[in-house]
Amino acid sequence: MQWPTNASPTLDRHYLASLDETQTLLAKGEEFSVVFRPHMASEHRGVVLMIPSIDDPYGNQRGFIFLRALLSERGYSSYLLVNRPATHDDEQQSEAAQQDASEEQQQEQTQQSQEPPPQPADETEQPQPSYVPGYQQAISSELLDKEQQRLSAQLTSLLERAQEQGKAVSVFAAGRSAGLLSEYFVDNLQVDINAFIAVGAYLPVPARHHHISANLSVMPPAVLDVYTPFDHSWATQQRPQRRLWAEKNRKFNYRQRTLFAELSEQQQIHRLATEIDGFLRRLF
Repeated sequence: MQWPTNASPTLDRHYLASLDETQTLLAKGEEFSVVFRPHMASEHRGVVLMIPSIDDPYGNQRGFIFLRALLSERGYSSYLLVNRPATHDDEQQSEAAQQDASEEQQQEQTQQSQEPPPQPADETEQPQPSYVPGYQQAISSELLDKEQQRLSAQLTSLLERAQEQGKAVSVFAAGRSAGLLSEYFVDNLQVDINAFIAVGAYLPVPARHHHISANLSVMPPAVLDVYTPFDHSWATQQRPQRRLWAEKNRKFNYRQRTLFAELSEQQQIHRLATEIDGFLRRLF
């Protein structure tokens, strides 16, 4: 593969359209776009569905464009799901959630200032922190549910198209999309995929992010859990916990891999492609 000299996060649908085939699918009556790339090796080894994070519509920050080309050379066709940009309604809901959280926090602080401080029963007892960063409060669980419903509907439609090729199907997802899919695959055990490859999986709601470790350890497909230094801090902090859950639930087809630079770099994308290919070859 020849690495484009203009490789940057600004690569968009115009660059994709010059290389691959853009297709339009339907999910619950709503159109969405996918970009198909065929396998270019003599043996067709499988199909990879590539789903960028919600805030990265074309996967530029994760090197999806170059990764798809490298996987094609190794025998994998791929479909890249193009995320729908956030609408004005979504932004209004996000702002409303942030405002509600701020007002609730102010009310609690006012009540605490009016009440006398409680006397601890034990001098050794320490208060437990409950701080959540403000930028995390901007995403409500209800908005996250809507994202998951849209994503799951798109995945169902995309799976139907991919299964027409008669090959093993794997899902590669990043960031928030990977976190949402970890919930979806646990709640829908009948989904027929062979492997789930996640990069920096996280969810911006603390109570739901907490369960990703357990979700990855009980979902039916094999799991390759990839980390980079540029992942969300909640994802990197949870890495040891995910290994423990995999051991606890005896998920022997769970693997962790760590990369040490941005995935937009050529060397790291080559390594990731090798890791994915090796992982999938052990499965089928």
